[in-house]
Amino acid sequence: MTTSLYVPLAYITVLVTGLAIFSRVYRRRRAERKTSFESWFPRHHTRDTYISLLSSSSPVPDSLIKSSLLVRATTDVQRIWRMRDDKPAITSLHQRGLIGDDTVSRFNQAEKELEAEIVDVVQEANTFRQGWGGMIFATATEMALAEKTRDAVMCIPRIKAIEEKKLSIRRKYLPEDRLPKITQPTPVPPPHVQAQIQAMAQAQAQAQAQAQSRLRQQLTSPPKVGESSKGTSPSPSMVPSGSGSSVTNSAVGTQSNTPSKTSNKKKGKKK
Repeated sequence: MTTSLYVPLAYITVLVTGLAIFSRVYRRRRAERKTSFESWFPRHHTRDTYISLLSSSSPVPDSLIKSSLLVRATTDVQRIWRMRDDKPAITSLHQRGLIGDDTVSRFNQAEKELEAEIVDVVQEANTFRQGWGGMIFATATEMALAEKTRDAVMCIPRIKAIEEKKLSIRRKYLPEDRLPKITQPTPVPPPHVQAQIQAMAQAQAQAQAQAQSRLRQQLTSPPKVGESSKGTSPSPSMVPSGSGSSVTNSAVGTQSNTPSKTSNKKKGKKK
């Protein structure tokens, strides 16, 4: 009888203990899943580079540290763009029930981490120069846009090769009349540019018309009397040198003769 009682008691004890251990482990793992989410973004390598430069034992120039901080801000700007694009899709999918709460929690956690990262970058920028924190993200945005444009331009040959490959495959199975014709559209300027061009053309036409009317008035108007008399009067340069010398000599002669006559008259009166 004693053996028959110990066996079921031992069985029940082992069963309850196993269930308790399983429940405890399951709850712990579930809690860890809720608290520890997988990061929404990959590892922030630019931040690690900046921190390693700050904590390096050898002296590092300030220009290199500032450049590293600017690259870190550029990475943050790219992440802001990605979160801005992902947020509407995640919200709509969560409302439809297509994604779980853990995905939304991961996204919210990534938003909080990004906000803390932005505050940290602004504070670090202000340590180098007061007020730089308000301008660093504007510069980082320009750098991110330039990098995005460069990537798009660099992808053009690859996209062109892919499209040419598709067209070559289509030519094998489709006749030439059914192939899509690639035509480059003529560039059309925007409306405000067209208005500016028309205004400039009208202004040029008016200026030309005014210039032509002034020229016609000058050609058709008769010359004035004063201007004609002034035009006929000889200039000193037109008088020949010989005549000028004779005129001056005659003038000198007349001036020399006049005082002699007056002196003769005075002598006659005295006599």
